[in-house]
Amino acid sequence: MEANIEDCLWLCCGKPETCNRVCKNHRHKFVDQVREIGGFRLRDVPRAPALSRPTLPPVVPLVYHGSSRKTPLANPVVALRMADLVNFVTRKPRFEIREALIESFGLSSDARIILSGIDKDERIEPFWSLGDEMENIVRSFKEIGVEHVTTPNFSVVLDHPRYEDLHSIKKIGLMFAAFQSAGMPCALHPNGRTEKDAERWSRFVAERFEVEALAYEFITGPSRKDRKSFHVDHLTMIAENCPRPLDIILRGDPDVIPALRKVFRTVTYIDTTGFMRSIKRQRAVRVGNDHLEWTPTPTAKGAPIDELVEYNLRERELLLKSLYFADLKPLRKAA
Repeated sequence: MEANIEDCLWLCCGKPETCNRVCKNHRHKFVDQVREIGGFRLRDVPRAPALSRPTLPPVVPLVYHGSSRKTPLANPVVALRMADLVNFVTRKPRFEIREALIESFGLSSDARIILSGIDKDERIEPFWSLGDEMENIVRSFKEIGVEHVTTPNFSVVLDHPRYEDLHSIKKIGLMFAAFQSAGMPCALHPNGRTEKDAERWSRFVAERFEVEALAYEFITGPSRKDRKSFHVDHLTMIAENCPRPLDIILRGDPDVIPALRKVFRTVTYIDTTGFMRSIKRQRAVRVGNDHLEWTPTPTAKGAPIDELVEYNLRERELLLKSLYFADLKPLRKAA
């Protein structure tokens, strides 16, 4: 029989004895994989309470660590990578008290903190294995002052059996419900790669009043020229079909911001460039009003880079606001 792209097994590797994917051809493992998520239907995701969300600024810098700095960052709101706050070996939080977190990342004592669940697969898949420990992890986030999180962006990819995508999509829904039910405001990351995925997420969001914000990344697949428009359309469908206004938190290519501001109440962009350029000892140089160039700025061994970090974060924020948030008003009327 000729292979059919519409078949969920179309991209099966044919080696079930060595494969770790979610695939019917690995029958015994497949049964356990389906049971752990309670089936592939999104409507089976437990309902969660609606939570009050904090107001976020249009641009938030992502801080990777506190190395090579001596003074706290002045930024009032910062983003951290969620995986950096969990020890997956011990299955416990890395920081029991806020002071330890603040010191480790070099933040101001009153910094508002959001956590991004976007990361490499090997750093986010362990969240699913936490099981009952997840509630303790979320409680620790709240105790150290985390205000908001985005769900881990479990991957949906083009070269795996379709069941792998369905499994990841259901996990995203379940993780959203787990965070919200534990009292942590959460942005849903509606990963998808087909029109059917967009339709399913659109129904899910429209029917669930507890979903007030989405998260998305335009870093890997969604950033490709031949796929970017699909993902923008995917998010647009969700926003337009929702009977209430939605917010969205983005990472990656900022050029999608104008299109998404047309349909989302607010857009928050998490910027990674300013911090990464700083730790690579590069300084922003303005070129006209719409571009930054990065020049090497070597430092002596062990010299702090506080001024460089502060300067680069500020320049990136000013540029992004100028290009994408000049009016500082949402383009969609709030309900």
